[in-house]
Amino acid sequence: MKVTGRERDIVILRRTQRAAAAGRLLLGELKSWQDFLQPEMTEYNSFGRRDLKANKSRFRTGVSKEIQKFCRENFEGMTEAKLEKLYLRIKERLGLEMPLGEFEREFSPLKEKTLAGAPRHCTVVVSLWGLQTRYPEDMLSKDIIEAVRLLRVSDKTLKEHSNMNHRAIIERRDEVGAAVRTQEFASRTCLLACFNLVEAALNGIAWDFAQKPNRFEKLSQTKKKLIEDGNFRDKLLKYPEIIGSRPLWDEDDERVKEVLEQIKPYRDALVHASPFSKPAKYGGLDKLEHIYRIDSDKAQQAASRTAVLLRDLFVHVRGDSETIPGWLTALIHGTVPEEVAGS
Repeated sequence: MKVTGRERDIVILRRTQRAAAAGRLLLGELKSWQDFLQPEMTEYNSFGRRDLKANKSRFRTGVSKEIQKFCRENFEGMTEAKLEKLYLRIKERLGLEMPLGEFEREFSPLKEKTLAGAPRHCTVVVSLWGLQTRYPEDMLSKDIIEAVRLLRVSDKTLKEHSNMNHRAIIERRDEVGAAVRTQEFASRTCLLACFNLVEAALNGIAWDFAQKPNRFEKLSQTKKKLIEDGNFRDKLLKYPEIIGSRPLWDEDDERVKEVLEQIKPYRDALVHASPFSKPAKYGGLDKLEHIYRIDSDKAQQAASRTAVLLRDLFVHVRGDSETIPGWLTALIHGTVPEEVAGS
């Protein structure tokens, strides 16, 4: 069946409007999903021929240039047709979450500046907030920063009450109780997030390494297996040497001991909370006692030392302190005392 000029104009106009809506959504410029769906709600068939041509011309000289600029600045090889395809995928669920590699294969590679330091294992998220990336290291580091902030606030509140007599404290039971609960919650959250962040960072570094066949394929089968699926202790001790090509630390290093002898036992006690006691495994303490000993000082120390350990790890495997990821820089600023951060 022959396509008329009018039908062709409608196809071009709809594609341009869809692409424009996708582009504006990625930029975070749309205020509602109704705005995003406007191209689907427009009755193009009701346009008069003259109006249709006028609209087509206006979009070609205005919106099309805007789209081209957006694509040029943020993608490699993105076209109006690919943006329309992206629009249709987003429309299915009013949003999109997709691993970066899959997103780039289906649509177009993102430029490094658009990724803003996000690792290649990140997930691309498209919502009314625009184009964003999500990955465990960023999420967990923010958990730690927020936990430390809460700890500092609760510490200040409790310190203000420390010089009061007990009767005065009882009169402020609600305020003091809220500060204590916040402190206990944030302490547990912080220690869990510290362990999880170290493991996530190790796994992320290993995954990045495994994407380099020229290096990964040269490893022994034992080391390949460790990179793909090792236990936490082996990852912490052996990944730096395998990936960084030289040793960074051993099990007697204070940075390693902090993780294996302090952070991990607290994490294990929380994750596997049980009245069945295993004191030999927990430094003479039973599991429940280990949980009860978690406090603000231990949590903040864990946060600071986790940040320092990860800083040293990234500098080691990347060979340059300038390439420390943004999430880690924020973690250092939010948790590490200035005299330690500069050392």
